[in-house]
Amino acid sequence: MPVSHAQAKVSSLLEMIAGITDPRDPRGVRHPLVAVLGVAVLVTLAGAANYREMGSTAADLPQRLLDLLRCRRHPVSGRCLAPSAATLRRVLIEVDADALDAAVGAWLRRHAACHAQGWTIALDGKDLHGSWNADGRLVLFSAMTHRRDGQDAIVLGQVAVPTDTTETTQVRTLLETMELDLTGALVTADAAHTCAETARYLVEEANADYLLAVKGNRSSLYAAAVTAARDLIAGDPHHVITERGHGRINRWATWAATIDEDLGLPHAARLAVIRRDVADLAGSPRSKEVVIMITSRAHLSAAEISAHTRTHWGIENLEHRSRDTVWLEDDHQAYLGHGPRVLATLRNLALGLFSIHGISKIKETVQAIGRNPLRAIPLITQSHIEPSTVRL
Repeated sequence: MPVSHAQAKVSSLLEMIAGITDPRDPRGVRHPLVAVLGVAVLVTLAGAANYREMGSTAADLPQRLLDLLRCRRHPVSGRCLAPSAATLRRVLIEVDADALDAAVGAWLRRHAACHAQGWTIALDGKDLHGSWNADGRLVLFSAMTHRRDGQDAIVLGQVAVPTDTTETTQVRTLLETMELDLTGALVTADAAHTCAETARYLVEEANADYLLAVKGNRSSLYAAAVTAARDLIAGDPHHVITERGHGRINRWATWAATIDEDLGLPHAARLAVIRRDVADLAGSPRSKEVVIMITSRAHLSAAEISAHTRTHWGIENLEHRSRDTVWLEDDHQAYLGHGPRVLATLRNLALGLFSIHGISKIKETVQAIGRNPLRAIPLITQSHIEPSTVRL
């Protein structure tokens, strides 16, 4: 691919971050902000997990990539110069994390695939365990698409949870920040978000539906749901699915019924019980888990409730686990400025790029790009390509 053609295609990714204000004093700035952030994205794709690794990886980038990323040229030799680890660290600590999150989220939303029935969005928080500071811990609250055929989950938006509150108070803030029409969407969340305020907001203001877990943190609701569930599970399950893999057999049995009485959650229309039995490959039982789900979508079947619930549980593997295992996020001890949140946003962008291109083998792909950074060109120069054309 000629460099000029690739430059035209990579512009959409760089223009996405070009509107972010440079936090540095203009005097003495050597590397344009768009180049610094562009390099940060690419070295993240290559597996760089901290500022030192980012600087080392950037120093080894080939001239073709540095040119694509609009890096400055040496006034005498004409060669493109990569920003140093110190420059990357200083910029990532000082850059506006809210603006970067907004820009990355907007770009990913334009490229994320929507189900034919509308958006299916999971809400979940992540505690950055190594990023405690004088103000407390750093918790990031994200909205992600559910996994679908050909595309893994993509982060649509992310906000930092204020230190004096919890993620349960940030549903409105997160969804309104995304500026996404949620009409007809199905929003899934864990039991922490199962409350009247969130239910009313999703249905009455966002024109969406919810699918929420019910646990003991809402004692009266849980007691009413358990009472209704006892009669429900007396019969045969309405949907059963069995999967084999990772050295175990998973069996999900789901019962679902229309709610005929007020359980204490606004707009609740259907109640479901999902029982997950885990056995080894010889069939010997290993564990059992039962969860109660409530949804405002009256026509949601037992099979659909089971599928959406299991996909929501998969968010932990699709985003959180990848950030922890590939980029060692929980082991990262950086806490100054906006650095930890910005690094998390760059990892969300990297995962989004993989997902857009149908790549599910995250660690293998990151390692391949680390060996040869030129392999990242198809990811940053095209809005969408078939997975088979990504030659790693």
